[in-house]
Amino acid sequence: MWRSVAAAFLLSGLVLGGVRAVEARSTPAPDAPPELVSPYQQYDLKLHAFYSAPLCPVGVLLQVRINGGRPLRLVLDSGAEFIVIGTKDARSVGLSSGPEMDLVGLESRVAKVGRAETLEIGPLSFRNCPVAFVKGNVIEGADGVIPLSLFSAFLLRLDLPEKMLGLIPYPREGNTDVPPTHGVTKHDLLLVATVLNGKRNGYVVMDTGAYCSAISREVARTLNGSQIVPEVRLAAGTGAATGQRVSSSIHFAIAEQDLIPDEVVALDLSNLSSHFGVEVMGVLGFPALTHYVLTIDYRDGQVKIEPPQGVSTRKLPHAHNAEPPAPLAFR
Repeated sequence: MWRSVAAAFLLSGLVLGGVRAVEARSTPAPDAPPELVSPYQQYDLKLHAFYSAPLCPVGVLLQVRINGGRPLRLVLDSGAEFIVIGTKDARSVGLSSGPEMDLVGLESRVAKVGRAETLEIGPLSFRNCPVAFVKGNVIEGADGVIPLSLFSAFLLRLDLPEKMLGLIPYPREGNTDVPPTHGVTKHDLLLVATVLNGKRNGYVVMDTGAYCSAISREVARTLNGSQIVPEVRLAAGTGAATGQRVSSSIHFAIAEQDLIPDEVVALDLSNLSSHFGVEVMGVLGFPALTHYVLTIDYRDGQVKIEPPQGVSTRKLPHAHNAEPPAPLAFR
């Protein structure tokens, strides 16, 4: 997760989150997927608001037990690939130290990777689940992050206004008590095509673990009317960096919705682009998504963005009444 050094910027939400694990020093990646133990049926998981400051929600939390330990408050993060917690919590639940991985964000941070024998989220249980752990805090105010893609064996309905995560089993023939695969399939981020300010086409990451939205510095320079203020220092869970606040409005056109974040930061995103294999020109953070219901279909690679029933949101001028899904661009 990324957070601002200065308290003023922390209060204003100049924070980005999301971690991705990659191979470090030629150590094999722990890519064996976790196994779903619970019956393959519908689940509705209650989410809890996560605040960086009073009256300023910047994410949602799930309560998770690892190896039967105390409940951990983990940020639900569509921009993360692994569960990430601190070393202290990892030791308390008996996680043994395994291979090292790099957690990639603005910079890189080395983490150890172990495997949890059990993982419990309300009525839902997994086993043999990879967990990365780092020295110190992953994110202030929470115990770590949990990737949305952990639940990719299901069709997901992430209702952020109502703070509910619905897990809907895919239809299948034969035995309906088991998931479509023996393990939960691991996928990349919610990387979707967008048009910024009606001019710049490319890919952005929809990141429920990001405290605000961002665009790359290169993109910010090309957008007419995009004004940026002097650089501010940002501290990241993966290393320190500098960014610039964009004072003009940035429009993200995705799936016929026109999303306009209240705050956007211009950052060097080249480190992310090099690891994802495509140019990442922006990140759409939690505050920009908080009024929407997201339906994520990892199996077919689609995400649908809808406002809650009865709520009017800004659409593109040519938009149809029914919101079409946006295809996901997996690496």
